[in-house]
Amino acid sequence: MEYDMPLFRPPSEARSLIFQVTLGCSWNRCLFCFSYRTKEYRVRPFEEVERDVVEMSRRYPDTRRIFLADGDPMEAPADYLVKVLDLMNQRFPSLERISAYAGPTNLMTRTPAELKAFRERRLDILYLGIETGNDDLLKKVRKGATAEQIVAGCRMAIQAGLRMSTFIILGLGGVEGSRSHASDSARVVNAIDPHFLATLTLMLGPDKRVYEEKVMGGGFKLIDRKQSLQELRWFVEELELTDCKFGTEHASNYLPIHGMSLPGDKERILGLIDGALEESSPEMFRPEWARGL
Repeated sequence: MEYDMPLFRPPSEARSLIFQVTLGCSWNRCLFCFSYRTKEYRVRPFEEVERDVVEMSRRYPDTRRIFLADGDPMEAPADYLVKVLDLMNQRFPSLERISAYAGPTNLMTRTPAELKAFRERRLDILYLGIETGNDDLLKKVRKGATAEQIVAGCRMAIQAGLRMSTFIILGLGGVEGSRSHASDSARVVNAIDPHFLATLTLMLGPDKRVYEEKVMGGGFKLIDRKQSLQELRWFVEELELTDCKFGTEHASNYLPIHGMSLPGDKERILGLIDGALEESSPEMFRPEWARGL
């Protein structure tokens, strides 16, 4: 099996067997994301996926976890996905779960019956980037959905028995919009009440000035390390979740936090952030060269 590069997966899927059911991203318009700009979105023919699944099932018959790539397999037709999921369940007898990226634009097109059919075939976790709960920002970065639509799509998936793993991007509102971005994002996350929650930090590299001046405009200025920690604190302190695993282990973040839950570890998490805000030693933070690796 050969992958169509580039290939991306969440950190928690490091030990999963990955199959590219679709290539690229059907939306592919978010201004902060460049992951699939070199690809044109398409659903791979079932025969191609079947060939990969059969090959890998012979090599790794005891596979327990599968991740569906690329950016949004949930955009594929429902009958196609059912056929793919059935094949994977047949070929991997020890299979425990299947997971995939999802986007609000394709979740909104699904019916409860379709989501339940996917869940019955061991599709378990959907990874979805909320990015922000602020509608003005969602429109500005061309996410393609409102906060209300994101909540509705996620809640429908949860009601169908799927587990939601959601992401917020620190820094998306810049310096001036930091507080409202944090507060609105917490409000939306609370409404979804996901099973997993993580943050990423906006990274622009050499495109920083272009993004600040031409893309966002209006005095937008990217937050620095201390401001990102303050935004993280505002966000966490307003979270009111039922039972959620929380982490900032993504390589873009300055302060790695993992293995904690909300609401149980909330005060401990806030304490770690407060300690980082007061800490001047660089050893406590992920170095710039390591961010994004």
